[in-house]
Amino acid sequence: MDYQALMNASRWIAKNNLTDKVCAVRVGWDNDTSKLTVIYYVDGPPTEDEEDECEITMAELLAQFPDVVQAETECLDYAGKQAELRRMEGLAYLREDEPRA
Repeated sequence: MDYQALMNASRWIAKNNLTDKVCAVRVGWDNDTSKLTVIYYVDGPPTEDEEDECEITMAELLAQFPDVVQAETECLDYAGKQAELRRMEGLAYLREDEPRA
């Protein structure tokens, strides 16, 4: 799979599938297993809305990249850990502003 094409598509797709609580979206690709991973990092415990948006992002990526054999999504509580997120590889989205109350 063309990793750059995956990341370009991921950036466009992720920014259209967010809630106010999503602070980052990370996408990973494993060439050995043809596994695609989408992780949403959320301010506070993830709700059904964040889980749905994560699944929608995955579905849209699967539609564009038929080489995927395995797929996994995850939503994680990452409140207050914005600095850690900035160092992660595969970021498709990173919120720059402060979380909304």
